[in-house]
Amino acid sequence: MIRALLLSELQQYFGGERLKGDVAFTGIETDSRANLSGNVFLALKGERFDGHLFCQQAQNQGAVGLVVSDYQPDIDLPQWLVPDTRIALGQIATYNRGLFTGPVIAITGNSGKTTVKEMLGAILTEAVGQNKVLITAGNFNNDIGVPLTLMRLSEQHQYAVIELGANHLGEIDYCGRIARPDIGVVLNVTGAHLGEFGSIQQIAQAKGELIQVLGSEGKIVVNYDDAFVDYWISLAGERLLTGYSMLKFDSDQAVIAEESEGNSVERSVGSSVEKIDLYATDLQVTECGYRFNLCVSDRLADARHLSERRIPVQLQVPARHNVSNALAAASAALQLGLDLTCIAQGLNHFSGVSGRLQTVTGLQQSRIINDSYNANPGSVRAAIDTLMDYSGEHILVLGDIGELGAATEQAHQELGIYAKAKGVGRLLTIGQFTALTCQAFGSGAEHFADKASLIAAIKPHLKSDTTLLVKGSRSSKMELVVTGLTL
Repeated sequence: MIRALLLSELQQYFGGERLKGDVAFTGIETDSRANLSGNVFLALKGERFDGHLFCQQAQNQGAVGLVVSDYQPDIDLPQWLVPDTRIALGQIATYNRGLFTGPVIAITGNSGKTTVKEMLGAILTEAVGQNKVLITAGNFNNDIGVPLTLMRLSEQHQYAVIELGANHLGEIDYCGRIARPDIGVVLNVTGAHLGEFGSIQQIAQAKGELIQVLGSEGKIVVNYDDAFVDYWISLAGERLLTGYSMLKFDSDQAVIAEESEGNSVERSVGSSVEKIDLYATDLQVTECGYRFNLCVSDRLADARHLSERRIPVQLQVPARHNVSNALAAASAALQLGLDLTCIAQGLNHFSGVSGRLQTVTGLQQSRIINDSYNANPGSVRAAIDTLMDYSGEHILVLGDIGELGAATEQAHQELGIYAKAKGVGRLLTIGQFTALTCQAFGSGAEHFADKASLIAAIKPHLKSDTTLLVKGSRSSKMELVVTGLTL
């Protein structure tokens, strides 16, 4: 936290009732098993759990106070009694965020937000050092994780990079009002959590909530390659907007593309022509990742007083869409006033995120692309594209894609068709719905009932010229397949 707080401060500011005295504390913890010395324990309550049952354990772990919605008369600790501890968690985070004077950058999107968060973190670390940059840990990107992240803000931090996820309308609005970002980055809509939202349009609306919570001085980064970019631009109003693009334009699309140094790229958006501020040229697949030139339009270069307008970048991670992620991170960094040299160095040093297109050596010196952390239809297609960047034999190992609602069966069938059309040689699947992917793929596909038989079937196909992609939703636990196939 920025400084120690008193329970009486919070009670005075947010209401509630204070019992059994007052106490200063330096952190909030929701896990009663953690070391709570100097911290307050906040008892969350849900449908299947109740943190109030562990208040005594929290005291034993060194907690100096409690935030509760049920008074604990038998525990001799100062207590802030509130109607809803989940709301109180957000209020405490809001208070600590208000004490922070540095820029806060929030990132949302169906795919790539964790990677963009880590890329931007690498750039900022290059600029000021690792200890001065706070980024969301893991996937702490919901109405509990975001407040807990903001609670980690301390006086040593100069920047905060916050990831915002959502599985229903209003969640990004709620978390965004707590985070109060200075810059909002909206990446894409790919269909993740379609079952919860009900339509792709509502997903786009949810991502747009980030733009709407920005103040009048807020800055926005948008992906011009996404189908909903016009909608997000309409929400931006007069706020400063930076756009990036991976598209290769030509005159047949009523678009101008000049790849000479310093020239901007323009694209027709509705009846107007919108500037593309950042784009990539001269993309090359290398053994360790993608090499490209990061280019800045004249308009943005002049506005930022940049002496350089193009700089080479060598990513240490595969996948064309990671070039797009790099453009998003670079756009936010430019909004913060960083120069291209610092941005390129940060991107060059970014080594990837565990379980997200992580290349590891498999049995028989095969190449395994571990993309097992999570999946949605768009990210699976992007991962297949990455698989096909490599020469040799291509094998796709796929687990079920979750949270698709009524679109589940069709989405799994379409992935089989897509993999076949891209030239994947062999498809091996596990799960309930990937059986439909197998059927759609046709010859060369095989479905398995358990991971042990799947792993056993894969092993004979692994050779030094084999590249194997492992992908699936978090619930599919496809990382176990990767473990069974690596050295």
